[in-house]
Amino acid sequence: MVKQGVLKQVFFFAVITLIAFTSCKKDKTEPEEEKGTIKIGMSDARSPHSNKSEGIINSTELTKCQITISSIKVKNTSGSYIDLLTTPTNVDLRLFQGTVSNLINTPIPVGSYTAVQIGVSGVSTTYQGNNYTASLTSGASITIANPSMTISQGVTNAFAAGAITSEMPLSFTVGSSSDVESIRLFFDADASTYVASFDYQTYTWNFAGIRPLLQTAIILEQGIQQIRHSPPYGITIVGGGDVNYYGIHTFMDFNAKGGTINSHTSQHVFRGEDGTLLVDAEAMAVNSNPLTPTDINATGETDVHSDETFKYAQILVYLAGQGYTLESGKTYYFSLRKTWNISTNGQTYNLTRICEPIPLTIP
Repeated sequence: MVKQGVLKQVFFFAVITLIAFTSCKKDKTEPEEEKGTIKIGMSDARSPHSNKSEGIINSTELTKCQITISSIKVKNTSGSYIDLLTTPTNVDLRLFQGTVSNLINTPIPVGSYTAVQIGVSGVSTTYQGNNYTASLTSGASITIANPSMTISQGVTNAFAAGAITSEMPLSFTVGSSSDVESIRLFFDADASTYVASFDYQTYTWNFAGIRPLLQTAIILEQGIQQIRHSPPYGITIVGGGDVNYYGIHTFMDFNAKGGTINSHTSQHVFRGEDGTLLVDAEAMAVNSNPLTPTDINATGETDVHSDETFKYAQILVYLAGQGYTLESGKTYYFSLRKTWNISTNGQTYNLTRICEPIPLTIP
């Protein structure tokens, strides 16, 4: 028969062993997740012509285009999203044409990523002196400059169905804790807004609404990238013939090595009556027109002149084959999509970009 004192000793040593074992488990903390750094900035993609008066909106009269960015997320290779934005932030794109607004500088887990997603939950635009404000939480209103008054009834809220979300594919890898990945978002304010009007009795006021499909683009600041484009003044069809025009495309080498554009292709895409479509209007083809210049500077910005041809008759036939018949007297919109073949720092790659909608009136 076991004595009571022996049982007490056994119990005492069992408790001590359990405490020691538990303490050891608590001391073995999990290693911290290795993180690098991600930086994200935003700017307006276009360089407006100062005297351009055609288009979806008159650029010179859009004096404010402030958006509320409610979320910025990156998607990893397993399909999970990582939210990088802790609080909503406001950016007025009219203040960042040619410069960049720095949005994020934050740690990010080491690994590979496939996309960047941006959510917009509010907007405040000023067009012809009239302000349009809309958001998820505060509804929509128009503040008229003359006579001074604010109207909320009957004003369309662009965010009635929720935040406007745009997800853009972008492959990049954060390799180590010392790795810094820099990303630039482009929000094309002119192409993402449109002229709307408000009628009261015999008066009509114009303001700038925002589209449910934002015109955004994205680049990884590595190697040579196209950072801006200069749209044409407009395309005028004369006698149903082809139209020659040009654009100025601005490049920057983020690696400061310099390089060469070896070749380029061109393709017009159909944007419909309000600029929201994205339908091929012709096949992508090699553009044999020479670029001026072809070399990209190692530092600073390089403006490249590219001659283009809008093949009116062929495009009409191509679109008709897809069920789009363009009516005489109506204005439709097209965009130019280009692929640049670039050599830099011992590497050659293709870079594809699309320009803002271009107005065209059918004769």
